[in-house]
Amino acid sequence: MLPFFTDPYPNELLYSAISRYHFYNGNVSFVDTLEELFDSRTVIPTIELGSHLSNLVQNLGPGYTVERVLSENTIYPFFAPFITKAKQQKVLEDVKNDARGLQGRLGTLPTKIDNKKGIFFCRKCVSEDIERYGEPYLHREHHLLAIYYCPHHEQHLIKYPIDYKNHSRHGYIRLDPRVLDTLKCQNTTDEIAAHREVEIKLAQMAYKLLNAPLENISLEVTFNKYRSLLRENNWIMKNSSVRQTELLKAFKAKFPKGFLERFHSYIRDAGDNNLLQSTVTNYKRQGIHPFRHLLVLYFFDQDIDSFLDVKADDGPFGKGPWPCLNPAASHYKEFVVPKVSITKREKTDVLVGKFKCSCGFEYTRTGPEKDESEKWTRSRITAYGDVWEAKFNELVNLNMHREEIALALGISEGTVRNKLSINQKSAERTAAYRAELLEWLSKNPNGSRKQFQTELKKVFMYLYKNDTEMLDSKLPSKREVLSRNSEERRTQYRAQILGAIENKPTITRTQLWKQLHRVCKWLHENDLQWFEANMPSPVQNNKNAPAVDWKARDEEYCNRIRQIYPELLKLEKPVRITKKLFSRHLEIEALSNNRHNAQLPKTTALLSEITESVQEFRIRRCCLVIDKMLEEKGIVYFEKVREACAIESRNFKVIKPYLEKYITNN
Repeated sequence: MLPFFTDPYPNELLYSAISRYHFYNGNVSFVDTLEELFDSRTVIPTIELGSHLSNLVQNLGPGYTVERVLSENTIYPFFAPFITKAKQQKVLEDVKNDARGLQGRLGTLPTKIDNKKGIFFCRKCVSEDIERYGEPYLHREHHLLAIYYCPHHEQHLIKYPIDYKNHSRHGYIRLDPRVLDTLKCQNTTDEIAAHREVEIKLAQMAYKLLNAPLENISLEVTFNKYRSLLRENNWIMKNSSVRQTELLKAFKAKFPKGFLERFHSYIRDAGDNNLLQSTVTNYKRQGIHPFRHLLVLYFFDQDIDSFLDVKADDGPFGKGPWPCLNPAASHYKEFVVPKVSITKREKTDVLVGKFKCSCGFEYTRTGPEKDESEKWTRSRITAYGDVWEAKFNELVNLNMHREEIALALGISEGTVRNKLSINQKSAERTAAYRAELLEWLSKNPNGSRKQFQTELKKVFMYLYKNDTEMLDSKLPSKREVLSRNSEERRTQYRAQILGAIENKPTITRTQLWKQLHRVCKWLHENDLQWFEANMPSPVQNNKNAPAVDWKARDEEYCNRIRQIYPELLKLEKPVRITKKLFSRHLEIEALSNNRHNAQLPKTTALLSEITESVQEFRIRRCCLVIDKMLEEKGIVYFEKVREACAIESRNFKVIKPYLEKYITNN
């Protein structure tokens, strides 16, 4: 155990505390410091996180633990809410040892987002630290990835200069006040006002993450909170479907122009692989950068405090079980309904939940729920059940008024009147309803019992209660149909097939399968010989007729390419002319591959003529810069041309003769 260590200041990086320890301990060599702290002379320091923490806390004493150091003196809390519980445990094991594979677990490898290497500071924070503690130190909030503003003073962070030629890879850099004085008047990068406002907001959100209570939050919890926000803002169509196109459009509109592109987070099209969908609908995808999660929170107008208060999504109707709303049952308003069946209305996309209790009572409710009190409401009753019916008959026998019955059973007076009407059996009504049933069957010879119930509910309910024999003979229930012997079903199904063919002689096999799917399926499985002999013959496709007029399509593609080609050459930011570029702009997939080269000879020849190799594109881009230099200054500086076009020196040497020839000819 060490007799002395520089205890970290509030929000100080472990790296910074060790750099101060090295300074105050008076060690000449950094490897001696590493030996004292880590029992190893080969540890490679990392600014934002750390490694070999197990050895470190053992040498520092009982006041330190790996968990405390990781959460209070590294930027790990910036990642914690956005990785799974399993990965959190693996990260803890990583930092105890050599931290191999740590970046992959944290989601920072497969991304183009700048990970901000180096040491950064805020001028005002430095002044306050010197006044309060007598020395500056490195703050965690200044080293969060892709965050370039101080959350306290809203100033752009300054990068501390490091001479890597004189800096040991085992060394720890301490902020030198003398160097800081020379940087106080240093100009920061150009700021875009609209971008600055968003960046400051993101910096403040990121800072709150460092000090938020994150013990019980992980990506699984974060994902459910996202789902809750999506449902709250009506971005979810069904139980798991998200309005991807509308969501993406709104996400892009939330940020200032050019902001998402600047941070490599622009999404071109809605699809299964875009970062927004992966973030909010597929938390199992590997490697979502925490900065992109901050963008999602900003889109939802969430601060960290408000986000932590968001309740996890339990579905459009909350978490079960649900209450039985049958006033006639002894368990009325008790949570005894275990499941909910969710459907969607086709025209309105409204979610409908169907709740069925063991007492036979069924009701529906539209969703999603906005408030807990909606659990006690229902849209309509779809089935009353034996318990409810018995209670209704009991109240009727007591000669209670319709208003009293409606109040006691939670229904309308109209419903009571209709049910009393159904119960009032008479020969005249029975005859009239039988006639309605026969008339309906004549118009719908292939109609089902369910269809009749839906279209003529009042007639169905009366016959079901007072003339079941007639109803079952004309429209047997599914259970009765299945219980019939095979010969009866065969006879009935054959008659239905022959009747459908007689009514429409031109009907095809496909149409028959769609119209009488259950009948066709049964006959195909149980009466195949008759089925094949009597079904319409399969329609044969004319294989000799070409499916596509390739000659006309070849001409069309050539004309469209010639039309857009000059526009692509005039783009403000030059792009390489490739097949994929034309395919993307013209939305013609065939241009991006070679499968149809034989069918599109003119298009293939034209593309071969005008598309560019990498070297040709470099030459054209350099020529544009050269033209601008000659126009403005009358002289060309090749090094500035190379830098402007971001071409490596070895590649620039290859194309330089072509550029010299171009200048000579001009």
